[in-house]
Amino acid sequence: MSIKFNSQYGSNTYFSHKYGNPPAFKGARDVNLKYIYENRLRLLPQRIRRKVTNIVENNGNIYEPLRDIHLKTYAPLLECKTLGKAQNMFYEFKDVLPAQFAIQNKSPNVKKIMQTTQLEDLSLVLLKERWGKLKTLDEIAKDFGLKGRNALAWIMDKIKIPDFGTNYHRLLSATDEKLNREIAQKTKAYNAAHRGAVLAKNRELSEKYKELNRQISQTAWDRLPHIKEAFSEVSSRTNGSERFAVFWSEYPEFAKEFAQMKKTVAAELRAQRKS
Repeated sequence: MSIKFNSQYGSNTYFSHKYGNPPAFKGARDVNLKYIYENRLRLLPQRIRRKVTNIVENNGNIYEPLRDIHLKTYAPLLECKTLGKAQNMFYEFKDVLPAQFAIQNKSPNVKKIMQTTQLEDLSLVLLKERWGKLKTLDEIAKDFGLKGRNALAWIMDKIKIPDFGTNYHRLLSATDEKLNREIAQKTKAYNAAHRGAVLAKNRELSEKYKELNRQISQTAWDRLPHIKEAFSEVSSRTNGSERFAVFWSEYPEFAKEFAQMKKTVAAELRAQRKS
């Protein structure tokens, strides 16, 4: 399942930038632990990053849902009785502040929370709900009787609860087999109901990236003079319309090399646009 990731990938950043709803998934790709290890490892919290690395490098079950790994990893957090105990067990929470000291202004939202949870317990409760149970901000807000996730923003920032970012959330969902099936069914139904719009969008994207793809292919081709030389030899004895098919059939090893060079060129172009 293909996912659109943001360019901001830090993990354990605070909640100020994390309140937008993630966009819908599009397309189809097998997002397993190997794919994450090779392409998205930087998006994972450090502790989960090590777990995924260990699984992939030691030939473990690459189809284990990332969500299950997270829940098992942070299960001990649910047994912690104090914030100090949680911080001793999980270094990533070392900067979390006790809510009773960090929150001096008893805003209406804070007062609402205090109807069910004492400030002395709030920091630990939020860590358990968010990290230990992977509850969404909307779910946590609802449990506290708040109107929505935005009501938690100031409180989360004030206590310095670390979060894992929207990109990590997408990976958690992308490796969930049941959710993937549901998303695939919804995507299929949407595409069928909006076939004209989907086709128009595909044509638009195709035209947009046509020149870029041509540039990538040409640059990669120019960097492989031995392949160009072999192609010239094949072209000299083959009908023009068939020469590419004949060439790749005679030199299948060059197809992989050419594909890899195109990936390299594409990565260089992306880096140039970011610089």
